[in-house]
Amino acid sequence: MQAGFPGIDFHDYHRRLLPELLAGGRAALAAADTAALQPLSLRVRERDAAYTYLPRPDGIEIASGDARAETIVALDQESFEGLVHDLESPASLIYRGRATPLRGDLMHFVRWEPVLRAIFAGRPIYDAAKLDLRDRRGAPLDPLQGFRRGDDPLELAHFLREAGYLWVRGVFAPDEVLTLRSEAEALRRAAVPGDQKSWWGRNARGEAVLCRVLAASAQPLLRSLPSDARLRELVALSDHALVPRDRDELDAVTVLWKNPGMREGLSDLPWHRDCGMGGHAVMCPTLVCSVFLEANRPAAGALRFLPGSWQSSYRFEEGGGAAPDLGAAPPAEPGDLTLHYGDVWHVAPPPTGEEGPFRCCALVGFERPGMRHHRGERHYNDVLLGREDGQVANMREMARARE
Repeated sequence: MQAGFPGIDFHDYHRRLLPELLAGGRAALAAADTAALQPLSLRVRERDAAYTYLPRPDGIEIASGDARAETIVALDQESFEGLVHDLESPASLIYRGRATPLRGDLMHFVRWEPVLRAIFAGRPIYDAAKLDLRDRRGAPLDPLQGFRRGDDPLELAHFLREAGYLWVRGVFAPDEVLTLRSEAEALRRAAVPGDQKSWWGRNARGEAVLCRVLAASAQPLLRSLPSDARLRELVALSDHALVPRDRDELDAVTVLWKNPGMREGLSDLPWHRDCGMGGHAVMCPTLVCSVFLEANRPAAGALRFLPGSWQSSYRFEEGGGAAPDLGAAPPAEPGDLTLHYGDVWHVAPPPTGEEGPFRCCALVGFERPGMRHHRGERHYNDVLLGREDGQVANMREMARARE
């Protein structure tokens, strides 16, 4: 375990510490999302012991053993500690092959994530009905409010702080957008399935389709984005000191394309946070800048945000499934950009239209100075790479593969 994160005695944690935390208020946090849950048991292999989390209307009851569990998940000690310290997530453990289902469905483990974060880390569960987001004058915040660079920076900073994201219009001129599109197309032509520098999926015809290129800094204008004064100016609105990722890192600048009719892969992303593959406790807050090269419309596969969600958790939902109209989709045009904290819950549902252009964005990441992976690896999302055909399995595919 990384320095600064203590080891955890599995039995003492469940018999003494966790009950104390639940009694101290974390049961009430968990109660916001227990209604649809079934009992979950976590078993640590090294101790050959298990404890079951029983959902109750007023929170969680802890029971020894796994006889009452609908789903039993086996973890090693390090993975359990990472889950408690918010260094790992159910998704990260499934993708890394560190979570084994002994009974039930691993997707139940994923569905438990908001409640586990509530009881382990004290993180609230998102509830739009309880939010009261306000602008600087005290009026209700308009979640689709757009800004321009010349607007009052205090207004922009306040919106970013409240909503967790920010939409800024007209940052890049039309000729810059054309150049960025040209560079993106050059990257698209050069990408090869299995090159470990791109994400691929499959459409309804079974064809391999490029979803994202990671090494976009190979192109000159894309490479310049992390140091672009306009982006730096907007990132400086954050209450946190954040710096761009090293431009020579594989995913310092990436380009994504939405595609219609996708059936496999990570083209259509469910509601997620950018630290969903682990590392929240060491990497957050982060900021992601999305430079729009095509419009952000439902027909094009619009990016949507949950306003005010960046300091809470939300349940797993498929990108094109439940509540597709939840949240806010800024109607950004080419040349606009959005900033969002990595903890903001956001979704990338499939395009509702069949003819393009579909959404295309250049993404630039900003992080805390000196941020390091808690296991000493390069990046948490690297777990998504590795297949020779370049395909990136979605969450349900990975859960089935671990059965």
